[in-house]
Amino acid sequence: MGISMNNTRPDLHTGAIGSRRYTHGMRPDTLPRGRFVAEVLARGLGHLAHDAFRGACPPDALDRSGEPALVRRGPDANEVELYLRLHSGALAWIDAGHGQVRIEVAAATRAAAHDAAKRLRESLMIDEPPAERVSVAFWMRGECGGDVRHRDIHAEPFEAIANNYPLAVRSALDALTETSAPDRGRLILWRGEPGTGKSHALRALARAWAPWCSAHFIMDPDELLGRGGAYILDVLTWDAAADEDRWRLLILEDAGELVAADARAATGQALSRLLNVADGLLGQGTRTLILITTNEPVGRLHPAARRAGRCLSDIEFTPFRAEEANAWLAANGRTESVSGPTTLAELFGLVAGAPIAARGTADLGFGFGRALGDRPGRR
Repeated sequence: MGISMNNTRPDLHTGAIGSRRYTHGMRPDTLPRGRFVAEVLARGLGHLAHDAFRGACPPDALDRSGEPALVRRGPDANEVELYLRLHSGALAWIDAGHGQVRIEVAAATRAAAHDAAKRLRESLMIDEPPAERVSVAFWMRGECGGDVRHRDIHAEPFEAIANNYPLAVRSALDALTETSAPDRGRLILWRGEPGTGKSHALRALARAWAPWCSAHFIMDPDELLGRGGAYILDVLTWDAAADEDRWRLLILEDAGELVAADARAATGQALSRLLNVADGLLGQGTRTLILITTNEPVGRLHPAARRAGRCLSDIEFTPFRAEEANAWLAANGRTESVSGPTTLAELFGLVAGAPIAARGTADLGFGFGRALGDRPGRR
């Protein structure tokens, strides 16, 4: 069946991409993936290769890889979906935007499909960020599973911020940052009252683990562990082709309700699914670690979450004792002193000129979840 030319969609283009112009017959309701599937079937290409990775889709890379036949631009300038005829004779569908790329490649043989996918990945991959920044995948539930956005955020090494924690907390964090590829325990619990520096430490941990573990910040933990499995499977299998030995760290900030003593009554099966990822079949098969931060005291946490062998690390973030707080202030050039336990946020507030009673944490930028609007050097 022939396809007539009737291009009335403003977001669909058969025109200039890079240095050449491309034309192809299409219907207004035809999308690049639909054309990709149609031609795969028409040619009888029986082998598919899939991949997802951190990357971009610049026009010059497309010109080097093949001939874009149909392109759809998204509302954001960096969002693009296209159907590409590769120079090797294989066909590819590419969905790119916000620092991430998904591809499907079809060819006559399995080897040809995987080879073409590998070459396309190499062409579209983004270089790793410089040492002072770390790449983080920010996840939210999308229409058909997980929707991801990549962002390179500023992250100081732990040794540069170690003095921002009381000695006991500092020692526990130091041991955790030195960990690599743990052989047991997939769940990490960070608990403590607001302002004790949990979110501040998350960036340092992501940087310390970057060589062997990718960081994934879950913006809606309740949705990740809710009904349906598409979202969590997308997160657990993202970039799996990059390195089978690479781990992933799922960060669930302020998600204490998932591991609370009444979690089963309050969140249904979310606790069971969380524990399945931590030490069940899902976690074992995908090398996944889960870090949960919470303001809940230890007595309100479900014992199953803190079971020996399940927890890689269980750290209580405490305020500084008075003598430690005064030593911190002196080291930061302040002459003020405190007489009781003081949180890290309160100490930064004093440095900024705010009284302890004001707590003044709103503008300190501690929240890891605010990293989508991150500014280098900000604490």
